Amino acid sequence: MQNNKHISPENILHITSGEITANQLKKQLPQDDILPFNEAMCEGETCAEIFSDAFYRLRAAAYEIPLQEYLQKSPGNFLQSCLKNYDTLYLYFDYDMFCAVNVITLLAFLEQAEYPGQIKFQLLEADGTVKVLDTWPVILGNYKKCYTKVLLDRQRFVTGNELLDKGIALYLDYKKKNNRITRYIAAHGSAEQMQLVQELLLKFADYGLTDMAAAKFIAAVRDKKR
Repeated sequence: MQNNKHISPENILHITSGEITANQLKKQLPQDDILPFNEAMCEGETCAEIFSDAFYRLRAAAYEIPLQEYLQKSPGNFLQSCLKNYDTLYLYFDYDMFCAVNVITLLAFLEQAEYPGQIKFQLLEADGTVKVLDTWPVILGNYKKCYTKVLLDRQRFVTGNELLDKGIALYLDYKKKNNRITRYIAAHGSAEQMQLVQELLLKFADYGLTDMAAAKFIAAVRDKKR
């Protein structure tokens, strides 16, 4: 990406849900600036100041990786240093909990940074492609409050956006020790590990579970039974 000093109406930054989506979008827009939002905010802990030093340390701990390794993929440094160079942002995310929590964090950061430009949300099919199902403009205003209420206080917050509100409800359940996923694991405790992981990914697709998250849930439930 180039750090353009001159801002024009065509100066757009595309922010995707991750590297797979970013790679797909690059095939369609090879000349455009594309940034993967490499976060999984539904995992681990966070803090009030997004992309601060404390935030970075907490996120590295959430992924159980060294801080420097985390910083190599984090979008934070680029967003903090180059955001002002873009007057329009296109956000590409699908409709599961994983994406909803990341979107809330990203929009909260844009409020924190007092981003003045236009924001356009592109709702994607949840199949790794960049097939756009719907699009709408985003108006900032309540997302920092939402981020604080949901991710820090673990309390309900109504955004008025159906997809985000569904994601919030799933997230609040997800962060409980006794949730839909752990209850399913407890009821199917004799299943082989890989089989159970695959079942969880399919049955709880609305959460956007990763293999690693599913395996952690299984380990936690089985350790508790010992």
